[in-house]
Amino acid sequence: MSSKNNHTLIGSWIVAAGTVASAINASINANTGDDDEGLNLIGNTLQATGNGVVASDSGSILSASGNIIQAAGNSTIIYSILADLERRDDLNLVIKGNLLQALGGLIGFSETYEADPTLEYAYKLNGELLEVVGNSIQAIAARRELEGMEASHFSALGSWIQAIGAIIVALTITNQEWRRA
Repeated sequence: MSSKNNHTLIGSWIVAAGTVASAINASINANTGDDDEGLNLIGNTLQATGNGVVASDSGSILSASGNIIQAAGNSTIIYSILADLERRDDLNLVIKGNLLQALGGLIGFSETYEADPTLEYAYKLNGELLEVVGNSIQAIAARRELEGMEASHFSALGSWIQAIGAIIVALTITNQEWRRA
């Protein structure tokens, strides 16, 4: 297995672990009404790191750009967690961070869409699409919350959709690497 492929494989699993941590955090908060962001901070940090690892050895400018934009979205959310902001400013950053992640995911999706139409790429394509949908739902949930509506369960749903997509992508990359080995 080459160093490039190893980085892509490791980075994809770091992203997947981060999405699961954030989804667990969103579920806990939705069910308890708590605003603890500990796991979400860890999750977004893992996601930003994983996207950076994948981007560092990406084979194309499109893929690298998509991963860097996703990492920027995660970093925006990290800042919203760490900074002492008014709730309105915090939610606006969460919206922007999730939309950046969705945009980066769409860029990756467009590259996968142009690839050979194999079963593996169909799985990866669907995983990437789920990540984009999940991030979009999270952005909508934050917007609803900004408007005074309860949206924590909606946000948790988006988080889990994103996590399922990230796991599918990581599993697909793992399968590709095992077949190459």
